[in-house]
Amino acid sequence: MVANDGFLSQRQRYQPIKLPQDFSDEEMARGWTLSEADFKEISKYRKNSRLFIAVQYCSIRLYGRFLAELNGLSPRIINYLNNQLGLPPSLALPKPEREATFSEYRKNILAYLGFSKFDDNAQQYLRSWLEQQAKEAVLPDDLFLRAERHLLVQRVILPGASVLERLVISVCADAHEKLFENLFNRLTPELKTAIDGVLVASPGGQPSHFFLLKEYPPSATIASIQDYLERYALLEKTGIGAFPAQIADPGFIDYLYKLARRYNARDMKRFKAEKRYAMMTCFLLETRKILLDHLVKMHDQFMTDTLRKSKHIYELAHRQFRKRQKKAINTALVTIHWVLDCPEDAPLLKADLWRCVDEKKLQESIADLHTFKRLEDCGYGDILLRRYASLRRYFADFIHLPFFAKSGMEPLLNAINIIRQLDSGELKKLPENTPITFIPQELQRSYRDKDGRIKRNAWELGVAIAMKEALRAGDLYLPQSKQHVSFWDLMLDDRRWSDNREIAYEELAQPHQDAVKSVLLSRFRQSVDKAEKCFGLDTFSEIKDGNLKLKKDDKAEIPDEVLRLQKAIDASLPSIRIEQLLMEVDQRATIFRES
Repeated sequence: MVANDGFLSQRQRYQPIKLPQDFSDEEMARGWTLSEADFKEISKYRKNSRLFIAVQYCSIRLYGRFLAELNGLSPRIINYLNNQLGLPPSLALPKPEREATFSEYRKNILAYLGFSKFDDNAQQYLRSWLEQQAKEAVLPDDLFLRAERHLLVQRVILPGASVLERLVISVCADAHEKLFENLFNRLTPELKTAIDGVLVASPGGQPSHFFLLKEYPPSATIASIQDYLERYALLEKTGIGAFPAQIADPGFIDYLYKLARRYNARDMKRFKAEKRYAMMTCFLLETRKILLDHLVKMHDQFMTDTLRKSKHIYELAHRQFRKRQKKAINTALVTIHWVLDCPEDAPLLKADLWRCVDEKKLQESIADLHTFKRLEDCGYGDILLRRYASLRRYFADFIHLPFFAKSGMEPLLNAINIIRQLDSGELKKLPENTPITFIPQELQRSYRDKDGRIKRNAWELGVAIAMKEALRAGDLYLPQSKQHVSFWDLMLDDRRWSDNREIAYEELAQPHQDAVKSVLLSRFRQSVDKAEKCFGLDTFSEIKDGNLKLKKDDKAEIPDEVLRLQKAIDASLPSIRIEQLLMEVDQRATIFRES
């Protein structure tokens, strides 16, 4: 293990059994139901010890440990077991007073359940098993859980949590040292030199690149996006992109990344070379993914903010010119009516028109109408185009991130490549077959000039907006990122499924494929046998002529004296709100405070 510190919390270490408090009836029946063999074995004990024995049976089967904190068991479980054993309800769970009696009970319980103690042989066997698991870069906390499940399957009583924790730490320390050496031996001299450079402070007292790479991004501004694009470019220059990420388990890489974040550059230099370079390699691999996620998120925030502000400016302008447009329409209507009312044989003279309508007012009205029409047609797009120069300050570098697209999004990916070629000089202008299907509605009337040619600024702005939406939807993705990857990369591949398959069967308590039929038949026969035994005891059901007949007992007669007494009680009880009743009960009893 990288650090010798324990990974369990104080509660996990000294209270390893987490007793259920909030559970369903199905969960209680699944974990705390006794079998016929259990009843037969429990009947050999004294009546006042049977509940204790039943609890220990279920505890060992569920947790692999004897239950020591009996007072923490839910009263629901206690009474559920009492009901099965035919014992009266109780809130407390009696424990054997004599240590010799308790020791004898433990011995008998282990013999009946087929469990063995965790002795030296079991510890040596577990260490060998842990060493095999640790070679696969299993994390200590995960290995701890696997060890508990493995001992439970092998019917070995689990040791104390602190004992198992120390054993896991010891095994992981040796295994991880070998993993560090393996990673170190695969590093090229150039990558080692680059890692050393990341840990060196910049001239002028500036923090090291290692410190900068750990920072969380600020709000999305042009300067902050440019800064993070420079950090990503710096990371790519180290050559970490050529290092195979499959060299170790993804969980182990993430574990070393989080561990490296706890230290500063000075602390990292104190580690052994193998350990330092292994941790830094995993740190750079994960940081590259996280930087890509940050850049996508910052682009999304910047474009969303740009659209929001542009929409706000557009709505203000629209509201302002809408008022002026109403006045302009009135002026235009007066002018039109004057023209229509003129005699047909009389000449139309401007001097006569200006006596009816003020010339300056008419010209201003016509200008307002043209402005409002332009605002209605493409005003929002024109306002967005004013932001293009600001967008290009970072978008020219953002477009060079390693984007991929799912099937059906090829036009957007082609547009990204066209922008790259325009920036590099390979293309001098937009080609005739430039894709435009993704242009958003806001720019539909703004991306062509008067001659019908595509305007690069409007088209590229449309690409930026379409990329934001496609990255959100997962249609556009970055395979090297952490969150914005292809959907199919989130599925278990064959290697990971083969590693997790056996564990999945154990965790879900499901039979293997070749045993499904026999297990289902066995469960069916058990259910049928249990049902046949219950039918003879039930008074509400019977099988008659091969059919199930249900019936219910007749309603019990209520004597007249009881009815009169009930009416007298109801008449003497005052009305009360339910919350007031609960408050009074709470004042007189302590059961609510103790529960």
